[in-house]
Amino acid sequence: MLFFSSHSFAQQAGVHSYADSLEKVLAGPLNDTVRARTLFLLSQYWADLDSAKGMFYITEALKYNPEDDFHNGMAHYYLGGALMEYDIPRSQKEYRQAVQLLQNVPGQQGYGLLAKAWHNLGILEERNGNERAFADILLNKAIPLAVKADDTDHVGLCYLSLGVVFSNIFDYDRSTEYYKKAIAIFRKKGPTNEKLLDCYSNIAENYLSKEHYSEAKPFLDSAAVLAPLYPNSIYLPSFYLAQGRYYNGIQDWEQALRSFDRGTVIAMSLKRFYDATTIMMEQYQTYKAQKKYTAARELLLKIYGRPYVAEMPENMRLVLYELAKTDSALNNPREAYKWLLKFTELTDSISRNETNIRISELEAKYNYAEKEKEVLRLNERTKMQKLLLGGSLVLLLITILMSVYFYKQRRVKAEQQLQSLQQAQQIAVAQALLHGEERERRRLASDLHDGLGGMLASAKIHLSEMEQDENGRLNKVIGQLDSSVTELRRIARNMMPEALLRSGLEMALKDLRQSVATERMSVEMQLIDIAPDLPVQVQLIIYRIIQELLANVIKHAAATEVFIQCSQLKNIFYIAVEDNGRGFDVRSVPADKKGIGLENIRHRVEFLQGKMDISSSPGKGTVINIELLCRNS
Repeated sequence: MLFFSSHSFAQQAGVHSYADSLEKVLAGPLNDTVRARTLFLLSQYWADLDSAKGMFYITEALKYNPEDDFHNGMAHYYLGGALMEYDIPRSQKEYRQAVQLLQNVPGQQGYGLLAKAWHNLGILEERNGNERAFADILLNKAIPLAVKADDTDHVGLCYLSLGVVFSNIFDYDRSTEYYKKAIAIFRKKGPTNEKLLDCYSNIAENYLSKEHYSEAKPFLDSAAVLAPLYPNSIYLPSFYLAQGRYYNGIQDWEQALRSFDRGTVIAMSLKRFYDATTIMMEQYQTYKAQKKYTAARELLLKIYGRPYVAEMPENMRLVLYELAKTDSALNNPREAYKWLLKFTELTDSISRNETNIRISELEAKYNYAEKEKEVLRLNERTKMQKLLLGGSLVLLLITILMSVYFYKQRRVKAEQQLQSLQQAQQIAVAQALLHGEERERRRLASDLHDGLGGMLASAKIHLSEMEQDENGRLNKVIGQLDSSVTELRRIARNMMPEALLRSGLEMALKDLRQSVATERMSVEMQLIDIAPDLPVQVQLIIYRIIQELLANVIKHAAATEVFIQCSQLKNIFYIAVEDNGRGFDVRSVPADKKGIGLENIRHRVEFLQGKMDISSSPGKGTVINIELLCRNS
């Protein structure tokens, strides 16, 4: 996989209406403090979009800034932001001065700005390749200060940054853990929070880096739902980069190129040139995989001329090397040689000292080897005899070990065959139980609806024909019969959902959502790419699983919000149910006391050769993820 391995953070670009509203505020009568703060906000807005404008507004703001530690610290903080994209040493100096001043300011306002100053200092450390320093600043400075300031949004951003740090050092599991912590914070602001777009895209990138394409797909789907809501978001380039990498992984080259084109256009419109360059490098990989070397070469030449590449020697080395390989593939040996020479010169300039050290080591080893040669010649005969004896012993030992190994392998194979037979028997028993349960449900539903329901309806008709008494007791009895018939139909429908048999799984799940949603508990459901040709038995099992999960939420969770997502990727069906209820400690519940409902769900999941993961803790809600194997009919 070929891409540039750094991430950057910036303020939300958004649309220019925000800047226009700030300009209108400036046009009115303001005191110096409010005017300075408004100019600071304009500087921050333009810093990532137009550095010249960012510097103009910060210069104007400094004319009105009051002289106290908080406002002086604020001035250095915003000045550091204006310089962040093109003068890293000076930006670091300004942030350090901001930290020095703000650490003397008590209260939530001071803590909040100090947390952001430390965070941006860490970002600059990360850009210089010091991932360890960035992680240390986030964990020991930025996050504790953001917590003291009660700034949950910034705590979420810090978790997002930690996810990036661990992704850059290839610790994808810890990276994903921190991204999920950020998701938990941002979801409290709403399921369509813009920062969730970045979290979903980054988690998908982690799975793509491990070539786990099926695990990346649900997160890309979630990001794709949010992307149209934020057409000017700074997170869109990362989303289209991840989407393109996914299509590259499954060799859907046309879709990959379409995603990369969209990402490049958006990155350029937002003036996020580093993101555009990263996407172009991935697009080069797509052309290379298709052996479209002419298009690949044209793209590399564009990248070669970009300022971000020229400023970063390691990236320039990468581009030069790929240009040499591409010209070689195009049978342009003269051009390939030219790029290879440049690559060599740059490599020499980067690692000359290291090369000298290695040469010195090689010379020392060579001299030592020459001195040893004489001793080796004198002892050669003795050594040969020892080698022959040692070789015989080693050969004997290998023979013994191989015999033991093959014996163990035969035992393991026999145990596996026995295990497979037991598993097949368990699946057959489970299948019989599930089939029997569904047949019994269908029979009972039919008997209740057609038999008892018909009798109650007949009784109602006969009672309606009788004369009313003075107290209207007959009407009360008829009303009770109506309620009984309604309850009877509800029970029969739950036992065998008519909507599923009539209209399929999607309609049945929508009916189920409407039936359980109340004024006290809202239920949101997303259904993505569900195949209409799933076998009826599989549809019934999926319906029963979600029905049981919702029943557990209603009985035990005391939740006010429930989020359900169902999606399908080829033969894999994904279910995710999340609530904000009271939660429970999963580890403290014994395996044999987890409830009949949960056990029924596990049986159904095992029947479809799936797996279930429960994440919950007291007071923090519950998340259940289920992955099922389903074959379309």
